[in-house]
Amino acid sequence: MIDLSGAWRLKQERHRAIYSFQDADAVTAAELTEKAVYGLPELNGDCIAQAQLVANPGCYATSVILALAPLLKSDLIERERGIISDSKSGVSGAGKAATSRTHFVSVADNFSAYAVFNHRHLGEMVEQLGLDDTELTFTPHLLPIPRGILSTVYVQLKRPMKPAEVESCLRDFYADRHWVRIFATPQLPQLQFSLHTNYCDLGFCLAEDGRRLVLVSCVDNLLKGAAGQAVQNMNLMYGWEEREGLQ
Repeated sequence: MIDLSGAWRLKQERHRAIYSFQDADAVTAAELTEKAVYGLPELNGDCIAQAQLVANPGCYATSVILALAPLLKSDLIERERGIISDSKSGVSGAGKAATSRTHFVSVADNFSAYAVFNHRHLGEMVEQLGLDDTELTFTPHLLPIPRGILSTVYVQLKRPMKPAEVESCLRDFYADRHWVRIFATPQLPQLQFSLHTNYCDLGFCLAEDGRRLVLVSCVDNLLKGAAGQAVQNMNLMYGWEEREGLQ
């Protein structure tokens, strides 16, 4: 099973609480939660291939986790200085339920922040990246467009680095991952490049001091952020080529 809801994404109770789950059978629910594999193929491909239950990631979480994972795994980020993700989504990324916030008259010609400090995808990000809750500040914004997510992520590096080193870190981490594209600095991803594809596009800019780094991550929230990623996970679970049905 590949589940696109938030039911199995989170392991820690304080993060699961945001969904207000009411389990009919708490024991079975706990067992399934423990068995569920977080379905981000670029991080958990081997586990997904053996899994019976895969929790498809949230769209915001996909964009932020893929941007930060290479640098955090290489222990290059000064975590105590804090990490900031300023993320923007089209209306289809703001939930399927109709609300006053997603009405045309509220969205058109407007740009707004929402769910500051309590967005349900934040728990996924910190759990999957091995961060403390206080180390990541995530603010989502609603764009007046139908689809697409662009996350701008701000970090401080532990030591001065060259742009070539940062690019090498990203490219090495995703060397055999087809659905992540790395943009060579100073070129940055744009939503129009990733829309209607299963790609996550990553780029960056490094300040002259070599320590202040800005990462830009773009995904189509309906594909790499949802259904496309589910197909990618299905391919891994059945032993098929990861790009089947997605090109």
